[in-house]
Amino acid sequence: MVSQSRVDVPAEADKEESKELKRQHKRLEDANRQLDSRERYRALNDTMDEAYELVGIANREARFAAILMGALNASVVLLVTRPEVQAAIPPGFRTWMGVLLTVYASVAVYFFLSAIEILRPRRYRPRLNHPDVDRDAQPAGVRYYEDIILRSAEDHWSAWRNVRIGQLNAELAVQIHSLALVNKSKYAAVQRLYSGLRLMTVIVAAVVILLVFFAFGRGILPKA
Repeated sequence: MVSQSRVDVPAEADKEESKELKRQHKRLEDANRQLDSRERYRALNDTMDEAYELVGIANREARFAAILMGALNASVVLLVTRPEVQAAIPPGFRTWMGVLLTVYASVAVYFFLSAIEILRPRRYRPRLNHPDVDRDAQPAGVRYYEDIILRSAEDHWSAWRNVRIGQLNAELAVQIHSLALVNKSKYAAVQRLYSGLRLMTVIVAAVVILLVFFAFGRGILPKA
């Protein structure tokens, strides 16, 4: 009995090791295999959701920048329209102060329009017309609204009844490429917008420093 148990223990260990090697081999094969059509469809939908989320983030960043710009503009208007502030500016420097405020107003208008440009709806319609792609793998035009309205309701329903999953995957891939172009342009514009916001902040800081300097020089503000 003792010798039999000693034989069984290594045999069981070899069996478990063999199973583990098979599992590792299967995992390696699964990691290197191509996706099937349904897995590709789910992956493309996940990618599209992420692309739309990036569009939303860019829009929120543009709206936040517009709010900050509005606060800066309001502070400048309230500051320069006060009579005591205008009286503090030396007559010889009022022209230069007017030039500085004109530059600020031009920058503010330009970048506020840039924020509106980011928020406007955008669309790109890349086409998949590669000659090596099979007809059954070409987009069927059943998802994107501009393709949908080219058909009547009956024809659209007929297209959905005959659509293949490869055609859906192709259409999803084209839409994702379109959204990637939208995100590229939006995030480049957001970078420019925040650069403009920094420039506006520097100009406002310069105006405030000059006005405080003039106010102290004329005794409008109490000296320490």
